[in-house]
Amino acid sequence: MTLTPEALAPIAARMRMPPEALTALPTAVEVFAEKANMPITEMLAELTVNTPLRDYLAEICIKTHTAA
Repeated sequence: MTLTPEALAPIAARMRMPPEALTALPTAVEVFAEKANMPITEMLAELTVNTPLRDYLAEICIKTHTAA
């Protein structure tokens, strides 16, 4: 599955992320899914219902974007 910032926009909107940090989201989702040993589609489903996980991922994306 190819993840694009546009495809992830609905999840990003729930994450209260600045639009600029959205560029880090596809890679972050892929890494999270790999680390959790789950398919990306399952990770996306988890992100829609798991607020703490979504918040943590948003924090990582924001820090990554800010550092770049």
